[in-house]
Amino acid sequence: MKFVKALAVSAAAFAALSVAAVPASAAGGGGGAGGGATPAISTCSSKVWGGTFLCGGAYGEGAVTYYFRDGRQEVFVIGTDHAVWTRWTDKSGTKSGWLSMGGVFTGPVGISATDMGYGNFEIAAKGTDGRTWARVRDTNGDWNRWAAL
Repeated sequence: MKFVKALAVSAAAFAALSVAAVPASAAGGGGGAGGGATPAISTCSSKVWGGTFLCGGAYGEGAVTYYFRDGRQEVFVIGTDHAVWTRWTDKSGTKSGWLSMGGVFTGPVGISATDMGYGNFEIAAKGTDGRTWARVRDTNGDWNRWAAL
């Protein structure tokens, strides 16, 4: 029952897009014509993390970062292949390479649940079927499979 309740809370949090993490700074692309027009989807890259990812329009800022209690960080983006990609730091600040988490998404990836335990959190994004899909990271750093909420 706790898990079901946690999923319901996670889904509500993601639906509201009340992401507590700060997005990586993005340079480049995006922006539509002024006057309330919907911004065009473009590509961005991060001065901090590198890489190229979707931003603008339905993808918003394009990147979101999770901050671990011990100072490590992990960033998530939607790549130009529409999959979620991630990169992280170790305790010394050394960055990993980019790793695909798979999936095909039509909007930004967000941190949808935090403080699930030390290093446990959930990411979620909207799939091509219109449903919200999520993955949970456990304390060992392992991720479950994508599951529809």
